[in-house]
Amino acid sequence: MRKELTTLIIAAAMVVPAAAQTPQRDLAAQRVAMAKLDALKGRWLGLAERSTPDGKAYTFTQTMIIEPHASGLIVTIEGKSIRNGGGIDVEKPGGGSFAVVTYDDKAAAYEFRSFGFGEMVPAKAELVTPTSFRWTAAAGPAMLRFTIDLSKPDVWNELGERSGDGGKTWQPTNRLIAHRVEAR
Repeated sequence: MRKELTTLIIAAAMVVPAAAQTPQRDLAAQRVAMAKLDALKGRWLGLAERSTPDGKAYTFTQTMIIEPHASGLIVTIEGKSIRNGGGIDVEKPGGGSFAVVTYDDKAAAYEFRSFGFGEMVPAKAELVTPTSFRWTAAAGPAMLRFTIDLSKPDVWNELGERSGDGGKTWQPTNRLIAHRVEAR
């Protein structure tokens, strides 16, 4: 009896630290936060313009596919760019984009991870208004931010900007106006 009691106490002592190390997540809070991004979901097609650092600009066709995954806890954003009149190989850097958006209920913040140019770039993401989503990332010595405005039904209006002074001033780099072609 004494041996069994000792074994039980030792087993209980081992369970408590293991349970304390397992982070408790509020999945309901995560789903509520992710549902606020529902307006983004779907397939989009539009025309964009990009300004290069040397001041030149070119237009391109942009597709966007935004889909929920993992019971609504993850949203993926996949973009493909096709340069009008010149073509861009979407398998090479500059031709496509992919990002994963999640919500950290402990930090009460969206997590945005962009995958492009052979690396993962973490970004600060926020719901600016109920119809406006923004993500901001460091890009070497500069900062990039993209604001997506969905205040007009089924119209994706995105502005890409660059800052070389730590976010004090911003210059436009990209503009995209896309229309929903299929809801998700």
